[in-house]
Amino acid sequence: MLKPNNIDEYLTSLEGNFAHPILVKVREIIHATAPNIEETIKWGKPSFEYKGLMMSMMAFKNFAAIWFHKGALFTDTKGLLEASSEETKSMRKYCVAAMADLAEEGLRSLIQEAIEKNETGEQVKDYNKRDGKYDHSELLSKALASNKLAYKTFENLSPSKQREYVEHIESAKQEATKQRRLSKSLALLEQGMGLHDKYRS
Repeated sequence: MLKPNNIDEYLTSLEGNFAHPILVKVREIIHATAPNIEETIKWGKPSFEYKGLMMSMMAFKNFAAIWFHKGALFTDTKGLLEASSEETKSMRKYCVAAMADLAEEGLRSLIQEAIEKNETGEQVKDYNKRDGKYDHSELLSKALASNKLAYKTFENLSPSKQREYVEHIESAKQEATKQRRLSKSLALLEQGMGLHDKYRS
């Protein structure tokens, strides 16, 4: 899918997909609950701003996801939110696999909490504090030593993009998962790409 210029283009590209009516409805609820919100495209996905980035949404193979960028601060009385990983500090997501599963009242409550957090400027503690455990990957370093093409790309990446690869590999709990992530990382590096380049706007 080509990078959309706006949310209308993104939703049009999903016509016929199970996620299309879900995200259309989510968009309606967002605007009804937060009339002053502004739409944008961030990292290739529909996003919504109100006194800063507040929410994003995107279709995946088996579900549609709505991200709340300060979701870790929410009371989430309906228990709709989940973290993408144990390392996710601030962002939380609400996953919806079918239109019938969309909890509209719960979503409105989450949007209201998002508005409140952006209005107060509250942040998750240590949100911007860097975790030093992902500064280096011995596994990745050894692989790059024998792959000149991938090594050249990696060395030309910014420190933050290098760290994305390190964290992607080292955050895996199982050795087999680390090896799969390493193989994927090397393939992307051989193409001259950062880990998340295809999702960035």
